[in-house]
Amino acid sequence: MKDWKNTMDNQTMNRKIKLTHKLSPEAKRNNNPSRAWEVLFQKYNIVSQIEHQGYFDIKTSQMMRNSDVRKLWNEKYTNTIPDNRNILKFDFSADLPNIFKAYKLQIMPLGKDTYRIAPFNMYCNLTDEEVPIHPITSPIKISSLDFNKVTTEPNAQTVAEITGMFAYIFNDINNKNKTVVSTLSGKNNVDSLSFNVNSSLNNTAPVNFNIKNWQAEIDGVYEAEESILIIESKMKLPKDFNIRQLFIPRLLIEQIMTVTKIHKDVYAGYFVKTKDVYMFNIYQFTDLHNMNSIKLYKQYKFKLSNNANYIYSPNSTDQVNYDLVNVHSIKRLVDMQVLSTHYPKYETGVFVSYPQANNLQLALDYLDMLAHSKNYKTINNEIVPTDSTEAFIDTFKYAGRQHDYYLNLLGYFHLIDHPKRIPQTSMVTSIGKQILAMSVDEQSQQLLKLFAQRSSFRTTLLKLLKNDPYTKKATMAEILRETSNLPDNNQLGPSTIDRRANCVISLCKQLLTLTGVYDGKRTIMH
Repeated sequence: MKDWKNTMDNQTMNRKIKLTHKLSPEAKRNNNPSRAWEVLFQKYNIVSQIEHQGYFDIKTSQMMRNSDVRKLWNEKYTNTIPDNRNILKFDFSADLPNIFKAYKLQIMPLGKDTYRIAPFNMYCNLTDEEVPIHPITSPIKISSLDFNKVTTEPNAQTVAEITGMFAYIFNDINNKNKTVVSTLSGKNNVDSLSFNVNSSLNNTAPVNFNIKNWQAEIDGVYEAEESILIIESKMKLPKDFNIRQLFIPRLLIEQIMTVTKIHKDVYAGYFVKTKDVYMFNIYQFTDLHNMNSIKLYKQYKFKLSNNANYIYSPNSTDQVNYDLVNVHSIKRLVDMQVLSTHYPKYETGVFVSYPQANNLQLALDYLDMLAHSKNYKTINNEIVPTDSTEAFIDTFKYAGRQHDYYLNLLGYFHLIDHPKRIPQTSMVTSIGKQILAMSVDEQSQQLLKLFAQRSSFRTTLLKLLKNDPYTKKATMAEILRETSNLPDNNQLGPSTIDRRANCVISLCKQLLTLTGVYDGKRTIMH
């Protein structure tokens, strides 16, 4: 195989790269990594270098410890100069510095403290599929780990092992998988690698990489009779993730199987534990020479239950199923709620903008985050207000505009008060604090009550419970009626109402799925 330089030289002769700068306001970050890379791009004329040869290699010795770079920094900023490690954390596209996003550039470690900057695409969107949420119970009583206070990735993986979530996934993948064991974790050396990554520019060839050795950080590898599963774990549901976190361990497993001469089907899983749900996105790589060949195999969701009927065993095909709740009892709960006749306002008298958020678990995670502290420390060790856009992006890896969407959703149900409240008062209301203190099932019931008190959400819940094919039409009409008397700046246009209706329907489906009467696509009638 040609080495990297020869390949890139051939590409350069055939086509000169032209980079253009374009960055939307909501994608812009106000943080030290963005400032640092602005300085580095200026110092080394990086854009011109990439346009000329297709890439730019930079060593850590050329970064923030370099005396010339430090001088440039001090001329432009009063902030404390960041460490190299704090400007090289790019597990999510939202964390890319502004100048990278503007020119569609990304960065890949090459080993020996060297990094390559080029126009390639190494992120995969993390979809939240409409799938059932399976209740599952630990087969034994656990005293050394509080399942209600799981706050770290290793502990979340442990819960998944204890309760049989991994066993369920393995058996579903292949019913010959009966015994699941943990094999690799931590830092592992990977031998010489050769692969390519798709370009982020139109009509441009993939970017090729030849790397002599790599140290892969692996959260977990699990193995059964016929299958292997690589796991990357997170405690929040991000918009996307760096494919490299799964691809490099996948190449390592291939190298090991070549040596052991024991070949099995290999899957890679991105595991997210939100406040209430354990979600596994299971992928396969269809081409081990192409990092972008990642394909979603299946998504699984679980929630913890105390019901002994939901202890999983691979010998039974239907022991993990819905904790079915009578649809009529849910409808009765909705009907019992007193419908609010007033559109939501903050305590300041300001009308809450009609919500445009569509992820219930993210909203609950954000409520939990707002309740804990007024200040937030970013991954780059910068202190910002917890309710700031920067803290939201840093935590959830969504675009800045999504910040207001989720504040509006929480404000709409009076779980938070206005961000511009009286200083030193809590942003999270008493209702919000009560919800955070509840169990998963109690929380679902309380959210159902809150949803049922708002006409547009109530209408949507009742339509979904009937599997009504005209749910969206009814939701849009109710949103229009609910917002018709608002001031001009709070009014919604036709296209806006359409988007809001999609969000309301998505939120209601997620809540009904949590209660056990919805399978992700329709109400379970019985």
